[in-house]
Amino acid sequence: MTTRLDSDRALENAAEDKFGFADMAKRLAPSLVEASKGDGIVIGLEGKWGSGKTSLLNFLRHELVAAQDEEIYTITIAPWLNGDTSSLVTSLLEPMTAILKKKEDEIAQADGGQAHESKARLAEVGQLLRAYGPKTARRAASIANVVGYLVPGAKLVGGTLEAGAIAVEQVLSTEKTPSELKQEIGRKIQELNIGFVIILDDLDRLEPEQAVEVVRLVRSVADFPKVAYLMCYDREVLAQALKTGLKVEDGDLYLQKIVQLTFNIPLPEPFDLRIQFLEEAQSIYAKVIGNNAEGELLDDLKAAVDQQGMRLSTPREVKLSLNAIRFVFPQIKDDVHFPDFCRLHLIKTTHYKLYQWLETYLSVRSVLVTGDATVASDERARIGEELKKILPLEGVGSAQSIWSLQRFVPGVSNQKKPEESVFNQTSPLSVSEAIRLKRLGSPLHYRFYFALTGPKTVMQDEDFKSLLELAKADVKKLTSRLSEEVIKRRSSGKTWFEHVLDRLDDACISGLDEDQLVGLLLSLSNMMDIALKEDGDHRAFSLSLDGIANLVMKSCLRRLQALNPDRQCETVLKVASDGEAINWLVGYFFRSQLFRHGKVGDKAERADQWEISEQILDQAIEILKERISQPAIKKLIPGLPDVSAYLYGWMNITGDDEVVEWVQGYCKDDDGFLNILNHLRGWVMSDKIYHPLSKESVTLFLDWDETLMRLERLKDGEFSDRVAELNTAIEQSRH
Repeated sequence: MTTRLDSDRALENAAEDKFGFADMAKRLAPSLVEASKGDGIVIGLEGKWGSGKTSLLNFLRHELVAAQDEEIYTITIAPWLNGDTSSLVTSLLEPMTAILKKKEDEIAQADGGQAHESKARLAEVGQLLRAYGPKTARRAASIANVVGYLVPGAKLVGGTLEAGAIAVEQVLSTEKTPSELKQEIGRKIQELNIGFVIILDDLDRLEPEQAVEVVRLVRSVADFPKVAYLMCYDREVLAQALKTGLKVEDGDLYLQKIVQLTFNIPLPEPFDLRIQFLEEAQSIYAKVIGNNAEGELLDDLKAAVDQQGMRLSTPREVKLSLNAIRFVFPQIKDDVHFPDFCRLHLIKTTHYKLYQWLETYLSVRSVLVTGDATVASDERARIGEELKKILPLEGVGSAQSIWSLQRFVPGVSNQKKPEESVFNQTSPLSVSEAIRLKRLGSPLHYRFYFALTGPKTVMQDEDFKSLLELAKADVKKLTSRLSEEVIKRRSSGKTWFEHVLDRLDDACISGLDEDQLVGLLLSLSNMMDIALKEDGDHRAFSLSLDGIANLVMKSCLRRLQALNPDRQCETVLKVASDGEAINWLVGYFFRSQLFRHGKVGDKAERADQWEISEQILDQAIEILKERISQPAIKKLIPGLPDVSAYLYGWMNITGDDEVVEWVQGYCKDDDGFLNILNHLRGWVMSDKIYHPLSKESVTLFLDWDETLMRLERLKDGEFSDRVAELNTAIEQSRH
């Protein structure tokens, strides 16, 4: 469901006023009326962009309508919409003339000489204003030229009249100068009972050249008596514009010469902005999700607004944040944690540099968590230094402190050394929890918060969920799908199958039902040989693929044991009897179980740490003994992806004799002999990866001296290259 965006228009209805602007207007209006009865005055209504100046003006105009009974009239001008000085002056003088004309018409309906005398005075003022307007516009342009308000290499700052000399000539040739006209208009207005409140809104939107024009008009051109000017602006912005346009050192000091008194838009009451944000955020959630935020979600949302909402300073910032949430949240509601989404958009509005830093940090951290990349120490230090500059404070409760991020950004810490402030270790449980809740710190979901789509290095949730559904509904299809993911590689070079295994952590598995657990166990036991073949041995610092799959199998077995021990037993025996990944089952999974139970080696785990009971393991091993002794299975051995692992597992399951007999029989052929030796090579990394052939590996199956002599006999024949490589491997093992 979509939510309607807030147009950010200024308020006009007092019922919608949540910050007291209507009450302020009621109290300000009488003062403005009084100001318009005396000499001309310029009042500054000052406030930051988005603080509610225009809303206050709307309510002021409403209050000033009543002042017309006292012959006080309000004229509003938006200088930033006017193209030049001429139209700016006209936009002021034409409404004044129209009001005077209206007054003339009213007097014409009255009787008596006094009425006719007033009418004559009004008509004269109207004529003076009509004559004054065009002269003032041209005069403003020519004055700008005379005093040197020029932008180097550009036209006049005054803008519309390039021929300043012509304008001066025209002014000088008239019967009365603009200054004389202004004095005469001033005298006539003072004789009348009419006052004006001139509102100039949005002065902080003006270009520097336009700002110069407006303040010149207000101060030097049209400062009539009985006229009160209300200039609305962000003081800092307008002062900077005047500094640039006038090329003065202090624009604020110049502004003080123009404005005779100021009224500042007051800061909102403490917590008002946060309360408004929280109420509307809850409304957005309810409309999009269909139910109210409750419990832990609501508590977290309140904490988010309380902490990250500290920096809200204007009603506009509230609207900007909420509009971003309204616009995006309905499209990604299933992929983000709503409190974190609100946190992020509060930060985006009030602290954009931090928002940019978070996007960079979380993208780097996601590939660290998934194991797709590492971060160099200098890069880590650089990112930590940036964070310390952005959040320099030390206080735990401050929104300007690194501590404020720890609730929702994993791995950050307020340490003295920059490199220790970022990418700190987090527990697997916290990572799983972030993924489960789809939090900003989740490596699988963080990108939805910034780009409306998931990271390219991770599988979308719907695709992953479809695999879990296949585990329950169709084991054969799941096996096929997992086999396909083995072949597909991500941009990091790792396979999508490995990513699936990473997603199958303890937290995920704890939420699966019996059917899903059984489906995963059977599928892995059917396709892991394909994964072993594709994976190779390119793993210098990470857990091997067979090791990751082994962890998943053990986690599934523990969960299944807790749910249904009988079904766990049934599944383990089925894996032993029917599992198609014979290499992995013999060389890795069941071999690791033999070590865990102490049936091989001398480092047995405690019984309470076993995934399967000793009784079930013994039954499975008996099934495997019979199975791997079959001729059909023995024929498969030379083509297995990891022959040495299979031979070691076979040896652990059945004893030495049967395995040695098969190896020696296979080695009668020279090609078979060289193949076996090549498979028995190990793996070690120094300045690069080596595959040495050690005496210890060979002598498990073959006599060492006979092996060396046989290699010597074969070195000059058709197998010379292969023999040379093996001899090099033997030499490497000695070092």
